[in-house]
Amino acid sequence: MPNRPGRPRLPFLYAATLLIAVAAPASAQTVVDPGLLVETLGTGLSSPTSMAFVAPGDILVLQKNDGMVRRILNGVLQPAAVLDVAVHFSSERGLLGIALDPDFVNNRLVYLYYTESATGADTSLSSSTPLGNRIYRYTWNPAGAGSLTSPLLIMSLPATPGPNHNGGVIVFGPDDALYGVIGDLNRQGKTQNIPTGPGPELAGIIYRTGRDGAPLPDNPFYDPAVADPLDSIFAYGVRNSFGLTFDPLTGRLWESENGPNAFDEINVIAGGFNGGWNQIMGPDTRDPQGLADLWMTPGAFYRDPEFSWAVPVAPTGLAFAASRILGCGLTGDLLVGDNNCGQLYRFKLNAARDGLTFSSTFLQDRVA
Repeated sequence: MPNRPGRPRLPFLYAATLLIAVAAPASAQTVVDPGLLVETLGTGLSSPTSMAFVAPGDILVLQKNDGMVRRILNGVLQPAAVLDVAVHFSSERGLLGIALDPDFVNNRLVYLYYTESATGADTSLSSSTPLGNRIYRYTWNPAGAGSLTSPLLIMSLPATPGPNHNGGVIVFGPDDALYGVIGDLNRQGKTQNIPTGPGPELAGIIYRTGRDGAPLPDNPFYDPAVADPLDSIFAYGVRNSFGLTFDPLTGRLWESENGPNAFDEINVIAGGFNGGWNQIMGPDTRDPQGLADLWMTPGAFYRDPEFSWAVPVAPTGLAFAASRILGCGLTGDLLVGDNNCGQLYRFKLNAARDGLTFSSTFLQDRVA
C-alpha cells in the first residue's frame, strides 16, 4: 500500500495528454509551468480510479467503490452509469483498470479489471472473500446513454489475502498484447522473491497475454510442454503499481512502483525483469542483502530502477507527452503523478530513451 497518513487519497491516473480535475476546482491547482493550464472537464464523480477516451469529448471513468463506469460527454457527467458491477472494495480492491482494444474503432471492445464480489453486491466486509481480481471484456454501445454489454471473463487472478496491493492497471502494447500489473497481495511466494515460498503464481507480477487472456508463446518464461503460471508472466518481483505506459517512440514499457517505508521506483520493464521485491527496493547499492536472496528463474534478470524516491511519495499514473498539445518543450518527456503530495513530475529521457537524465549533481545516483 502506498505510504500516506490518514485516509488514503485515490491514485491519480490520467490519459496521455489531457488532465482531469474530478473533485477540486481548477483554481485549487498550482501550475508551475506557465505554458500549462488545468481545466475541469467533469465533476460529481465518486472515488474515480482510471479512465479511457472512447471518442473526442467522450470519456469512460471508473468508480472504485461502487463498481460503476460513468460517462463524461462533452464535459457533462451523464446521470446513469453505463455499467454497474459487483465489487469487493475494501482497501485497494474495487473497480481499478480499463483499456480499449487496439482495434476499438472497429470492434468496440473494452477491458475492465476489478475485484469481483462473491455476494453479487458491492461489499467491503472482511468476512466475505472476493471471487478474485478479474479481467472482463465488454462491447461498447455509444447509443443513447451508452452501455457496456456482452461481458466475457478472460482472466482470473488471485485477490487474497490482500486486501491491498491489487494493482489493476491494464494497457495494450504496440504488439497488441494485453499487459497488466497485480501487486503481491501480501503473499510470500517465489514471484515475490521468497525462494522457499509457494508458486510461482500470478501475484507480484506484470502479465502479458493475448486479447483473449491466453499466455503468449514469446513470453520470457513460456513453456509449451507445461501449463504453468509462468507462461503469462512478463516480469515479477513487483510490490505494487498504479502506473504502466509505453514510450511511443521506442515501444519500451515503463512502470511506477510503490515501496513500503522507503524507495518508490520508476522502472523500465523488459521481458524477464525481476524487480527485486520483497528483498530489494531502490538501487541494489542501498540494499545490504545484494542479489543473492532473489529467486531467479531461468531467463530472469535484475535491473536497478531508473529513479527512486528514498522517502515515498506513492507514484501513481505515468504517461509520455506523445504530441505537441502540451507544448513542444514537453514532447517525449515522462510525466508521473503522486498520491501523497498531489504533484505531477516531469522527467527527461537520455538519448537512447532507455533511462532518465538529470542535470542536478544531487540526482546523479538517481535517488531523491
